[in-house]
Amino acid sequence: MSRPNICLINIDSALNALPKADVTAEIIEARISSLAFKNFDSVEKRLRFMLEFCTHEPSFWIKLAEICAAAYFLKAEREWVLVFPATIDCGYMRSYRFQPRNLAASPQQYCRNILLLPNSEALYELVDTPAAHHVFDEWHKAKTKATELPTELVSGRLANTSVERAMIFSRGDGCVVCGAVASCYAATTFGDPAYALLIQLPVCQEHLREAREHPSIFSFFASLFHLSAETDYELSTYIPDDLIPAIHATMADELEGRVGSSDKRDRGWHLWIELETGWKWLLRVGSLSDYAYMLYEPGVKKERYRADSAPDHPDLKFFPIHQHSSPGRKRDEVSPSFLYGIPLFDVKRLRDVGRELGAYVDHAV
Repeated sequence: MSRPNICLINIDSALNALPKADVTAEIIEARISSLAFKNFDSVEKRLRFMLEFCTHEPSFWIKLAEICAAAYFLKAEREWVLVFPATIDCGYMRSYRFQPRNLAASPQQYCRNILLLPNSEALYELVDTPAAHHVFDEWHKAKTKATELPTELVSGRLANTSVERAMIFSRGDGCVVCGAVASCYAATTFGDPAYALLIQLPVCQEHLREAREHPSIFSFFASLFHLSAETDYELSTYIPDDLIPAIHATMADELEGRVGSSDKRDRGWHLWIELETGWKWLLRVGSLSDYAYMLYEPGVKKERYRADSAPDHPDLKFFPIHQHSSPGRKRDEVSPSFLYGIPLFDVKRLRDVGRELGAYVDHAV
């Protein structure tokens, strides 16, 4: 059977944030297991149920070897391979390859059971069983069900904001901390509007409360994976006042309008943007948990569209963020907005709404 010639996934760079002495086999396995669902879908595989890793760091491989029950030596490649079975947290088998050029002692010193195989193909034939396929398929079905809600949020944000990529971390039935059924989510976004990465953490009610005790979701995320949460700036849930003029000017440009008036009120800044057609955007910004975006038709006092974070629709998914198709009117439809409260991330959805409602001039000839 011909199998694709693939590149192995190197684990070393993902562990650089930790001192080598602090990296344990359990940490390596926990990180990979938390990422296994969906995040490796685009990686080409020789076997659909197997993730193949490598390391050039002897201490990492030794620690993995000490807890691995299945070790192999591939004569043709002169490589040692550790194979971990599927678990409730990760339905993929995971292999770790290592060429022991810089290992002080023989790898046999660290491996409990070693099987000599002629080459990689012999290894694949050994592990490619109906049971392995069945375990992977059942795990994938269970994870799909458990992460249905956070996956919907991720999909909505990818479609409606400038986020380019998303990663969902989970275990067991969803909660990234304990594996219990995840009924909530904690999320944070890294990067800038040109390329933003959404980190999605499904959690149970208990661990949502724990997440809220941290100064930011970034800090909570860092604590889970033993990362440093130190940054060059103070993490805040507010947009600093000194950034408001730049945000106002940038949003006016992105929304194809002119900078209008601005004033600071009790619940944040009110930033007006005037469009060529006479339509106007009003952005109320400041707190990431208390914001609103409103679009007004020429000469009409009631907004034509509004997206906000007011906690007045608890029945909606992803409460409290939502949007109104026709605020205050009988035909109004309220639905999740998938927005952040960060204007530069949310501008894609605002542009789309303006075009849908006819707020922009069609310059097509």
